[in-house]
Amino acid sequence: MIFTPKWISNTVLLPLFALAFMPHLAVARMEPEKVTVTVAADSGGPALADHFLGLSYESSMLLPVNGKYYFDANDKALVNTFQTLGIKSLRIGANAVDDPRIAVPGEDDIDSLFNFARAAGVKVIYSFRLKNGNPENAARLAGYITARDSDVLDSFSIGNEPSFYLKTFPAYLAAWKPYYDAIRKDVPNAMFDGPSVAEANIYAVKLADAIYPEGHLAIASDHYYFLGSGRAGETNPPATRARFLSNRLHAGYEKDYAKVGGVLASNGVPYRIDEMNSCYNGGARDASDTFASTLWALDCTHWWAAHHIVGMNYHTGEAVGRDGGFGAANYAGFVHEPDGHGFAMRPQAYAYLAFTQSAHGRPLGVSIDAATNFNFNAYAYHDGEDGSFYVTLINKSYSTNGRPASVSIQLLEVPQSGTWQRMDLTQKKSDVAAKTDVTLGGAAISREGIWKGNWKKVRHERSSNLTVEIPPASAAILRFSAGK
Repeated sequence: MIFTPKWISNTVLLPLFALAFMPHLAVARMEPEKVTVTVAADSGGPALADHFLGLSYESSMLLPVNGKYYFDANDKALVNTFQTLGIKSLRIGANAVDDPRIAVPGEDDIDSLFNFARAAGVKVIYSFRLKNGNPENAARLAGYITARDSDVLDSFSIGNEPSFYLKTFPAYLAAWKPYYDAIRKDVPNAMFDGPSVAEANIYAVKLADAIYPEGHLAIASDHYYFLGSGRAGETNPPATRARFLSNRLHAGYEKDYAKVGGVLASNGVPYRIDEMNSCYNGGARDASDTFASTLWALDCTHWWAAHHIVGMNYHTGEAVGRDGGFGAANYAGFVHEPDGHGFAMRPQAYAYLAFTQSAHGRPLGVSIDAATNFNFNAYAYHDGEDGSFYVTLINKSYSTNGRPASVSIQLLEVPQSGTWQRMDLTQKKSDVAAKTDVTLGGAAISREGIWKGNWKKVRHERSSNLTVEIPPASAAILRFSAGK
């Protein structure tokens, strides 16, 4: 029974009930923001790297717990999850690799990791301890890995964020070089990823200058946590989510890229962000674990892909370095179900899935005509194998400031006939604070790592022009297939 005070009249109640039970009416009255997205025929850059999207884990995740390995080729749910999300790179290292409290993984641990990598179809960046480590043992294990697992090995890395304890580049290089030399002595063709430093550190450029001409630096790398401290982010979750969804972040990306990625690109050096996520210290509760993180990560991944870096590894795991120790990660894309069977998908997993559904072939140049205060972004690709075009539209406006985007898409130099299809990334209530009920293509990812989302045909009059509406707090992937 609903108790109604006598002073509330029917003239007040009826409009309230209408809003409560027909929320779509309120949404329908919102004036759409008009956006024009123009997609260039060719950006002139290379195609997306084969192993662009990756995950990063602490090296402690290699060690067995109660006799059971996390990375287990027989764990079908984990194998399925990697394959469904499109994960192609697996980096092992992070804080645990240089932590004296964590044992250095041995041959059995390594075997389990690489057998999993083979089953999941990923390449491994494998890190050795630098701080108080042992060059001879690193070389021995590098030889062991190369002899058995070169088919799924990407490169070796030495240490993690060494600039925190080796304060100058000469000090770092003096500590790093004995490992490099010892490994190359046992494995003459060894390739390396380094220096894996934090926050646009110039060590990456300097290491490339010193080592790349020798032909053994596969990747120059650094780390980013673009939204700052997780603990600071938790003090005001709504404000933190607002920062996740602001286009102001792009100015920071531009600055960071110019300092490291752009310099490396101008010198022809492959560049990878081999550890990154939203907030350090395990992410910010009620922000890094919400649908806001989905829209942020999708936008962020596409932004860096459009700048032609070779890849990104989102840090994750059941336990990550945080607050001086190790603990659960708020930014994890997925974690074990409480019963130990299968995985619970967190919102950010859907960003990875949406990216790999849309990032095919060569990133294209995109220009966006929209209101300056409207948090909207668009990215596009051309798949050279089948001729398809993909356009991702991200409407990061939400709540009382949320507006649908009426998007006019203009493709330059496309075939006159073809078919448009659409797949939507949504949260059930368009709630950026939600931690569940996220779907792509109308389907969720099961605990066994299975996803059955679908494309839907979009009606259109001309192949090169299409107008679609993108609701607030959502994204859509559009695919144009010629001659169908």
